[in-house]
Amino acid sequence: MNRKRIFLVILLAFSCLSAQAAQRAVPCRIRDGGNRDLFIMTLGDVKSPLAQGLFDPDRDRVQLNDGSVLEHYFRDKLGIRYYRPIDKSIFAVPPSGWCSWYFYFNEISEDEVRRNAKWLSDNLKEYGLEYIQIDDGWQGVGRGMNANRDWTTINDRFPSGMKTLAADIKKLGFKPALWIAPHGQSNAKVVQANRKAFLLKPDGTTLSDTWEGTYLVDPTTDEGHAYLRGLFTTLSDWGYDYFKIDGQPCVIDEYRRCASQMKKPSEQPVELYRKTLRTIHETIGAKRYLLGCWETPREGIGLTDGWRTGADVVPGWGGFLIARDATMGYYFLHNTVMYCDPDTVMVHHPLTIDQARAWATLQGLTGQALMASDRMMDLSSERVELYRRIYPPADIRPLDLFPSDSNKQVWDLKIHHRGRNYDVVGLFNYHEQSTRQIYLNWDELGITKDQSVHVYDFWNKEYLGVYKKGYSTEIGPSSCKVLTLLPATSEIQLISTSRHITQGWIDLLNMERDTAGNTFQGKSRVIKNDPYRLSFVFPIGKNFTLASATAGSLPVTISNHQGWATAEFIPDKTAEIDWKVTFAAEPSYHFPCNNPGNLEAVLTGLDQVTLKWSPPGTSSVGAFLVSLDGELLGATKSNSFPLRNLSFGKTYTVQVVSSWEDGTVSKERVPSLKFKLDSLGEKARAARDKSKSHD
Repeated sequence: MNRKRIFLVILLAFSCLSAQAAQRAVPCRIRDGGNRDLFIMTLGDVKSPLAQGLFDPDRDRVQLNDGSVLEHYFRDKLGIRYYRPIDKSIFAVPPSGWCSWYFYFNEISEDEVRRNAKWLSDNLKEYGLEYIQIDDGWQGVGRGMNANRDWTTINDRFPSGMKTLAADIKKLGFKPALWIAPHGQSNAKVVQANRKAFLLKPDGTTLSDTWEGTYLVDPTTDEGHAYLRGLFTTLSDWGYDYFKIDGQPCVIDEYRRCASQMKKPSEQPVELYRKTLRTIHETIGAKRYLLGCWETPREGIGLTDGWRTGADVVPGWGGFLIARDATMGYYFLHNTVMYCDPDTVMVHHPLTIDQARAWATLQGLTGQALMASDRMMDLSSERVELYRRIYPPADIRPLDLFPSDSNKQVWDLKIHHRGRNYDVVGLFNYHEQSTRQIYLNWDELGITKDQSVHVYDFWNKEYLGVYKKGYSTEIGPSSCKVLTLLPATSEIQLISTSRHITQGWIDLLNMERDTAGNTFQGKSRVIKNDPYRLSFVFPIGKNFTLASATAGSLPVTISNHQGWATAEFIPDKTAEIDWKVTFAAEPSYHFPCNNPGNLEAVLTGLDQVTLKWSPPGTSSVGAFLVSLDGELLGATKSNSFPLRNLSFGKTYTVQVVSSWEDGTVSKERVPSLKFKLDSLGEKARAARDKSKSHD
């Protein structure tokens, strides 16, 4: 082979490598855009004008839209010293399952594990739940914080033993998982038999007595690593496929504190800690999942499959807020460096159904590790339904590659799937007492501002209409809404499927449309006895009826509404089902709605105003359209609308007009109102002064 040919071969190989790297590059943002309340994720090959550049995970490199390059972005800009891209070759998506801790705590028993596993096998396994994870309480003889860190003694609440229990869990079709704080040990006899494996003072007493255990593994000795290998060989031989190793920040802190007293004090504590993780992972093998636990220690990144990213959650709304904080702070690492775990999700009392729905939405829209932690047999069907719509976690990744310094309320999951481009947006109200109104501006979401958008309420299974510019809605205290946003075309469109919160990604295998005959046919992966619903929306100014629908040999229920229609069937088995629907033209019904009255503006922030009005007393209305200084802002079904980013010293003019479901507006005179922030502020101060004088 001559030199020229060798050069061409090398050049071709280099080009192929470059192409592979370019294919892996994903869109990203490295800072907030115009709406600082917006938190963005992606699913599929998403293209968005909100992306500020492309991130190449192999090179840890961001190339911004202006051509500038940020080398070693995670390592240098975000401080992830041990950055390396996630390896998805074995675990293609995050784990999903059930965890015993937040209902049972230390009181878990073999019988309760079996009861939950059997229920899960009958009710959630086919939805993608994989792991049954036994947490703290299976080991030792006590119930104390560090007194029961004895991994050689099985608690008497597990009379069959952990190996037998793991085998029985596998018989149900699940993978057994186990909690452990492996660096710690509380059994003095074990320590005396392995003195060089633990951090001890010259007199033989412990050098480290912490939450992790009365004794701590010495990372500087061969014996310490041999002890860890022996421990995890035993646990693996028992049959466990997932290990949650707890107390990791405590271990790092202790290694730093005890560094000068270790047997090899010259080695760096962080490197010593990382050696223990390597020993553990090498022992269990690549096909067993390793989760580092409690508030991500960056020192361990790259050596586990996932990390718990926050503090322990608690049953109730406070637990949801902890999971939210973990997501805001660390989600930028998810599906890029590791799988993030904001801790378990719960839906049981004392959570209201609205609060439980918000927690399920947090998990479903982010695709993080998903572990339920309820006594599953006690849940109502309404609460079980929440789990059925979020299992399994989808392959979702952040567009926002930076930690959030605020608790954002608008979570936008952008999806590209089977030729469909749509957004699934979670709107959260974190306040437990007050209702909040949230405005979605299409332009801020990266949707062309002149584009009309269909809006569908996923949890309430309701089509809300098609609107230009934007949409505003009220969110009740400590709750959320999930709205599907689909840019409208001149054709009938599929807007939602009911199987999963991603509305097509998990279930919709293919779909084709015969434009001339207004017929859709497709194939969906469905679950036995789980009603499967396909929701279609119609183009602006036209109406149709769903004339016929088939789903294999199953009966199909058709529901026709103005502007939309659904076809629903109940599968008699878990399978892939071919379906077909055909539409026929239908005249629209039009109601000549009246405009609202008593329009007023109330100052609600430094640069924010809420418009309020009285609805027409005897007139049905599809929605209210709000304009500011002659420019349409969007629509709402509420009797109020938030205005933001206003300026002092400027006079604004607002108008509110009623619109029917087919998009036609009222022919009555349009009410308008002029206001200035200055005068509204004076009015608010006068009202406060008057209230104080009465007090």
